[in-house]
Amino acid sequence: MKIPYLSSIQRVTLWTSIALISLQFASSQASAQSPVPAAVEAAPETAPKLTLKEQMEDWRVTPTLDVRTRYEYANQGGRRPAHSGTVRTRAGLLTKEIEGFQAFIEYEGTLAADRNSYQAASVHGLGRNRSIIADPESHELNQLWGSYTYQDLLKIKAGRQGFILDNQRYVGTVAWRQNMQTFDSATLTLTPFEDFTFFYGYIWQVNRIFGSGSPTVAGQTDFEGNSHLFQASYSGLPFGTLTAYAYLFDLHNLAGDANSNQSYGIHLTGKTGDKLVLAYLLEYALQTDAFDSPLNYTAHYFHGNLKGSLDIWSLGVGYEWLGSDNGVGYNFPLGTNHAFNGFADVFLATPGTGLQDIYISAGVKLPMGFKFSTWYHKFYSSNGNINYGDGFDAVLTKDLGKGFSFLAKLGYYDANKFAVNTTRFTAEINYKF
Repeated sequence: MKIPYLSSIQRVTLWTSIALISLQFASSQASAQSPVPAAVEAAPETAPKLTLKEQMEDWRVTPTLDVRTRYEYANQGGRRPAHSGTVRTRAGLLTKEIEGFQAFIEYEGTLAADRNSYQAASVHGLGRNRSIIADPESHELNQLWGSYTYQDLLKIKAGRQGFILDNQRYVGTVAWRQNMQTFDSATLTLTPFEDFTFFYGYIWQVNRIFGSGSPTVAGQTDFEGNSHLFQASYSGLPFGTLTAYAYLFDLHNLAGDANSNQSYGIHLTGKTGDKLVLAYLLEYALQTDAFDSPLNYTAHYFHGNLKGSLDIWSLGVGYEWLGSDNGVGYNFPLGTNHAFNGFADVFLATPGTGLQDIYISAGVKLPMGFKFSTWYHKFYSSNGNINYGDGFDAVLTKDLGKGFSFLAKLGYYDANKFAVNTTRFTAEINYKF
């Protein structure tokens, strides 16, 4: 269900949102730093006034709010540089659980300061040859679901919802983009005994990140179909958690059925140590075409990662193999692919000759609560050993308190025999309660 396009109030709402967020943040910081006069400290206690949120909680409804104000720069070789200033707002109401039943409704809207300064792929900027930043202006019903929970044994959830599986490689909400990916679906989570969890999901529509507006590019329209997700996980092993999965994606949109596939895999995660903590991941899977896909392929996937953390430092190394067959690469049509293979987003879709990603990472906790992480990637094809180039990523974050947080992110791709040099930089302020 889509909410009508609100172009007549976009600019006012955008700058009003920025002003309110800035004012609330400044006020909260000032009140936290200003000393309280002695006369006020000595005043007799009075009954505190309840906030709107507290009053609504008394009504057995909890309001939710998530606002992200973002600037993003993108420069893809062969295109003009792009600059986007956007505000994304999610506002919802979550009921208290009553006899196991609960419900949630949420609106999501994204407004742009200048829609002509970037190409949003599906809605605006087409034909301007700007670099792509996939955050179109959009207004929609983001989530609307009901759930039933029976003790710790069973949970059933149905409606429009966002959920993630494992590390989001196959199924995620693509939360990095302003417009969240959600699923019209029904899910069942069963825990028949300690340490064992079984999950089943049925998806009949995928509401993708490209927004509610029109016109749209055929390949970026929402998916319809009958997809089935199976996952079984056991966490009682002394060395970690073992998960087996079968993801059967039946995905059709205006571009056809080429994204339909089925993947069967297993992965192991775990960590050990006290002061020096070692965390690891090992995963293998097999993927083939499925349902009405016009393709004919069988591809393999492998991912291994080892990360060590000591005091304020962390260091990691990893290797990811995405195979290919008959000119088709291993495909993750519902994954949060931004989190893998470089933040420049060059490899959101796997090339027809596959992909190898050899990477190292390092992180440190800085003074004043800042955290810094960086990655280096070396890319090759999995067929033909073609040099795809290099990638460099960096992220700086800080919790500002009072529900505010800051993030800056850089992704750079140095092309060799694939794609073009690409730079992306993002700075944002987030607010949640």
